[in-house]
Parts: sequence; structure tokens; C-alpha cells
Amino acid sequence: MNTLEILIEAIKNKKPISFKYIKEGKKDGIRFGNPYAGFIYTAKNTRIQSTKVHIVQTGGDSDSVEKNPFDSFRMFNIEDITDVKILKNEKDFGPPFHENYNPEWDGYIDVIIKL
Repeated sequence: MNTLEILIEAIKNKKPISFKYIKEGKKDGIRFGNPYAGFIYTAKNTRIQSTKVHIVQTGGDSDSVEKNPFDSFRMFNIEDITDVKILKNEKDFGPPFHENYNPEWDGYIDVIIKL
């Protein structure tokens, strides 16, 4: 399965994941979290589209944990995610869902999957 397929399975089953996020300017390493939605995001200024995933990061490496402590609702580029693993032995997440999750958010107009 590819990254998107694994994320879809995790979202459908409300299962936590581990993953690597490899993006210039971001700290490399393993992250842990709960995926909430996969979607096509259109940047307002440039109209450039990219595939994103909303994940509540619960642990692992982060370059912004000081500004946004865990558990933080974050947006990641799917293209920069590798080595995704569903943590099948971990407890399912939600409900209740993270306070920042809004399933009616305008950015989900081109949603692939969401809770």
C-alpha cells in the first residue's frame, strides 16, 4: 500500500500511526499521531494544489513543539510523509475528537477522507 492508502485505512479505523516527515526546514525523525482527514488543499494566494493530511501529533520529533505542545492539530504534506505504520496494538482514538477538528472546514471541499 502507498502512503495515502495507509492513511485512509488509519482514518477509517481511527487508528494511531507512526511516520517520518522529510521536508526541508523540518526536523527529521519519527512522529506519532492520529490522522483525521486527507484532502486536496488549494493555496489561496497561488491557487497551487497539494495533497495534505490533518494529524493530531501526539509525540515524536517536532521542530514546533515549543509553540504547539502535543497533542497538536497539524497539517502535513502527504508527499513528504514516509514509512507510515498503523499502530494496530494501540488504542483507537476519538470520539471525542480533538477540539480543533472541524469536519465542516471550508478547506475540505476536495476531501479524500475525513472522520
